[in-house]
Amino acid sequence: MTSREVRGRSRRAGLACLAAGIVLLAGCAAPTASTSGSPTPTATATATSSPTSTPAPTASAGVAACGPNQLALSLQSRPYDSGAGNFFWDLQLTNNSSVECTVEGYPAVSLISANSGETIGAVSPEEPGRFFPVALVSLAPGASAFSLLHLGQAGAYSCTIVPVTEVSVTLPDWTDPRQVATPNQIDGCDDTSTAVVRSGPLAPERVVF
Repeated sequence: MTSREVRGRSRRAGLACLAAGIVLLAGCAAPTASTSGSPTPTATATATSSPTSTPAPTASAGVAACGPNQLALSLQSRPYDSGAGNFFWDLQLTNNSSVECTVEGYPAVSLISANSGETIGAVSPEEPGRFFPVALVSLAPGASAFSLLHLGQAGAYSCTIVPVTEVSVTLPDWTDPRQVATPNQIDGCDDTSTAVVRSGPLAPERVVF
C-alpha cells in the first residue's frame, strides 16, 4: 500500500468518528422548554372550586289566600276618567293583618239599594284585563291590590231607578260578602238582570289610562 492510500484511509476514518460524535451529542441534548416544568393551573379549575348559589324561594310560596278579616275594602272615584255615560271606581283591598296573604281573580260586585238594603241588578260581569292579566297578587302587611270597576248610567236602561250608597263585594275565595260605602250616591236599577257595574281583575297597582 502506498503512502497516499494510507493517508486517504486515515482521513475517511476520522470523518466517520466525527459524524458519530455529532449523533451522540444530539441524543444527549436537553428537552425543550415546551415539555419541561410543572403544568400551570387553569382558570377553569379555579372557578370550579367556588360555591354555587341557590335561588331564594319566592315570597308567595305557601302563602294563604286573604280572608275577609284580613282586608280593609274601600272605593275611590276616578272623575278624570269618566264621561260619555261611563265612570270608574277603584276597589282597593289593603292587607291590615300582620301576615302576608294573596288575592287573585275578579271580585263579584253588586249594588245595594239604599231604600231596601237588598242587592239589586246583576252581579258584575268580568271585564277582561285590558291593562292587567289575571295573576296571583301577594300582599305584605299594609300592601294593597286594586280592581277597576266600570259603571254605566242606570238612566240608560228601562228600569226603576233607586239610590245606591253601598256595594256588596265577594272575592273568589270568600263565602260571605263585604259591604263597602260608595264614594258618592249613584243610581241603580231595581231589578235582578241589569248589569250597571263590571269588575276588572285584581292587580298590584291602579290602572292608568
